[in-house]
Amino acid sequence: MTFNFNAPVGQVIAGDQTVTGDNIGTQNNYYGTDDPNTQQLANELVEILQGIVPQISDPTSEAGKEIITAAAMEEIENKPTLKDRLVAAFKAGAFEAIKKIAKNDFVEVFLTAFKAGLEAKPKK
Repeated sequence: MTFNFNAPVGQVIAGDQTVTGDNIGTQNNYYGTDDPNTQQLANELVEILQGIVPQISDPTSEAGKEIITAAAMEEIENKPTLKDRLVAAFKAGAFEAIKKIAKNDFVEVFLTAFKAGLEAKPKK
């Protein structure tokens, strides 16, 4: 098999096959939002946050977001199975799918803080 390295950009000729296109070097990430476990986890997070947000006088301020995140962290610490499922979702790369399913700004803020907490912990 011979390769033609003098071909125009975006075109590769390999024997009797020609490959053309502008999609070279493009990475497409698709998150499985149809996974029932991911959907359930997103729904649980939304439920927790919906219980906390109304109690905060200004939930959209930075201080309000910090209070909401701290309260959600505390509630999740009291639910070890939920915390374990969040850790597993983080390791599986499902946080983006959870954000898409939840469609809730506070979920995104919480997951960012949760991820930072996991990354800050020393590895055993």
